[in-house]
Amino acid sequence: MRSVNAARSIPFALPFGLPSATTLTYDFLYPAIAFVVVFVVGAFGARIVQTLIRRRRAAAPAMAVVPGGLDLASGSSRRQRIVPAELPPPPGLLAGRDRELDEMCDHLARPDRDGGALIVIHGEPGIGKTALAIRMAHLVSDQYPDGQLMLRFDSSDDQLTEDRLETFVRALRGPREAMPERADLGRWYRDWTRRRRVLVILDNIGDPDQIRPLLPAGPGCLTMVTARGAVPGFPGQFPVALEPLGDEAATALLDRLVGGDRIGAEPEEAQQIVAAAAGYPVAIQMAGAVLAVRKNWTLEIAVRRMRDMATDLRRRKVVAFSGILDLAFALLTREEREALVLLGLTDRRRVERWMLAMLFNGAFADRAMPENVAGRFLDHLASARFVERRVDDHSGLLTFRVPVYVHAYAGTHLDSYLTSPQQRRARRELSEGRSRRNERNVDDFLRMTVFEFLDRGQLDAALNSARESLALCRERAAAVSSTDSGALAFATEEGLTLAALAEVNAELGWIDEAMTGAEDAAERGSQSPRTLARALRVTGNLRRRLRQLPQAETDLLAAERSVQNSDDRDEHIRVLCELTALQAPRKDLDAATRYFEQARRLCASEGPSGARQLPAVLLAYGQVLRECGDPEAGNTLAEAERLTGDPDGWQRLRRPWIRLHRALTLLDLGKYDQSREFSSAALEGFTTLRHRYGSGYARLALGRAHLADGNLSGAIPELEECHGTFRRCGDRWIEAQSATWLAAAYHRAERGQEAVDLLSAAEQAFSKLGDEQGVRRVGRQLWEVESSLPAQPLRPLPGVREWMAAVGRQPTDPAASRAGM
Repeated sequence: MRSVNAARSIPFALPFGLPSATTLTYDFLYPAIAFVVVFVVGAFGARIVQTLIRRRRAAAPAMAVVPGGLDLASGSSRRQRIVPAELPPPPGLLAGRDRELDEMCDHLARPDRDGGALIVIHGEPGIGKTALAIRMAHLVSDQYPDGQLMLRFDSSDDQLTEDRLETFVRALRGPREAMPERADLGRWYRDWTRRRRVLVILDNIGDPDQIRPLLPAGPGCLTMVTARGAVPGFPGQFPVALEPLGDEAATALLDRLVGGDRIGAEPEEAQQIVAAAAGYPVAIQMAGAVLAVRKNWTLEIAVRRMRDMATDLRRRKVVAFSGILDLAFALLTREEREALVLLGLTDRRRVERWMLAMLFNGAFADRAMPENVAGRFLDHLASARFVERRVDDHSGLLTFRVPVYVHAYAGTHLDSYLTSPQQRRARRELSEGRSRRNERNVDDFLRMTVFEFLDRGQLDAALNSARESLALCRERAAAVSSTDSGALAFATEEGLTLAALAEVNAELGWIDEAMTGAEDAAERGSQSPRTLARALRVTGNLRRRLRQLPQAETDLLAAERSVQNSDDRDEHIRVLCELTALQAPRKDLDAATRYFEQARRLCASEGPSGARQLPAVLLAYGQVLRECGDPEAGNTLAEAERLTGDPDGWQRLRRPWIRLHRALTLLDLGKYDQSREFSSAALEGFTTLRHRYGSGYARLALGRAHLADGNLSGAIPELEECHGTFRRCGDRWIEAQSATWLAAAYHRAERGQEAVDLLSAAEQAFSKLGDEQGVRRVGRQLWEVESSLPAQPLRPLPGVREWMAAVGRQPTDPAASRAGM
């Protein structure tokens, strides 16, 4: 303020009639200086704003899809609750049910309807109740954003109501929310659904009392029930009685299934097939499946086959469409027919691979059937529509359901294919096999199946074995009360199996499933040091991959304390191996050396089992040496690979991982040709094992080697392929990491905007994962790429033109202003 007053008191005037100093200062000099300052600062600020606008443009593209739930953007915290979406895919064809769909939609739209909606669809087996319910659910699912649940009932199922409630509660609760006690499950479910909009399908119910505790309490909820007959005792329900399809709708459905002009070319024969189906959609679909795979057949041949098989009058009493079953049965091979007939001896409608294998081995002692072969037979029967594929809600195990009419139909063929002694032996073998399974030691089973399959690289077998073990554990646990003395032992076994399943999922790259399984394992087996150690080791491994290093160290140190209280020395080696690998991103060679030496001593003392684990220990230590820049990394990894030359195939999974890290070590040393050789060898190994997640890592190393060598034409396809692979897995950290390398390749190829898109998504992912170092690294890379892009002309924001017009100024083009300056 003082300087301004001083300027006003200057007592001289400028010559040649120029304005006074005061006038010059205030009217010309100050505005000119202000204009220059504002323009320079504005231009620099505009560049910053432009960059920020680019970086915060429309939401970044999703980088991952979480399997088994709704889509989540890449990097979404797993602490976020995943809304359960358990509806099966909608049926492909649903003919002749438009009236029923319209009636149900009109009922839901009624303004005078009180409370939650209850729709009861009833009719004979095979009439299409479940298909109609699922189609209706998909039509209205967007009106129930808090979850869509489905539960299938089985007449031979002895599952308790509490077990079914537990299934719903597990699906609805948050990932960090503790499970309520079994006595409080009903109250929790009612309270949770009271103020939410949830859709529930209860399929194939028998006793109406079974479903009362499962009805959601909220007035905005919808429950659809399917049953064989009407379900009394539920006021306000909307009943939908399904009748067989009319001839016109049935013929149209068959025409769409068969294709071509085959139905129109032989209308009389088509009418006979439709009449044999008796209007049941399941029978028409079965006939359509038969004719679709026999394109060289005329319909007259199909009709003749039906007549040739329809020699037993008992079958006509089993089901109204027995002629269609006869037609499909005629096309099975001899062994497939025997497998179907054996299903008539089961006392349950849910069938697994081991059950068919036991029945077959009991009936035909001279022809052994392994479980995997039994699974193929069941799959063939499912393709012929004799059985239905199902996925167990708890374990994810693929099972098969035998419809009631197929079970009865198979029984009519028993005497033709099996003698009475064969039938007795088959039933006895199934009973004894079930007893052996119930007496199985879960820990020994996991060691001989899941972990052995993992070491040998048989990932599908490991996954199926873990799921089978989990299904068995839950069957056994459901048979006892929570207060029973054996409940704790069953909980421990379930925890061990959950930890094993989590380890397989982690190997496959399914991070969210693995983390959830490991945390559930720790909860179920909290009283067992062995179970707790395995579960904490898996969570520590996962958090290390996600670069959540403090949490990973906490889990792994707790796992080490737990394993020291058990006699599982193999598990102790695995924990020490993980603690060694944890030091790689920290570059702490001293701590890694301590854990490595301890693990190596244990390997030496454990004989063959320790020798099998030594390559993994050397691999972990080699990673640390590589991150620390120690030249011994190459020798350590080479020694690890030498030890994987096992003729028995115990190291088939470990060898490609070792070769991958040898490739990365050579890449760090600038030996690009050798790095590509080892990357290609790792890729070949992972491909042979059908290990998609490992193949992504190998392609990433291969693409990086090409990129470092300046070979963009070789780098970009490999990096695009690996990034696409990681988008389909669940490891968001490596997905974001692959995006940064692909962006680097795009940047060099002058595809700047694509690079910006990838880096923006990667920055979000690292931020949500809590990887601050990754955020800073990508931020610098993003700034570099954006700075190289051509400047875009800035336009006034909405409302600025109106303001400028109000103050009497004309808007100008910033680009033109800069050009003029």
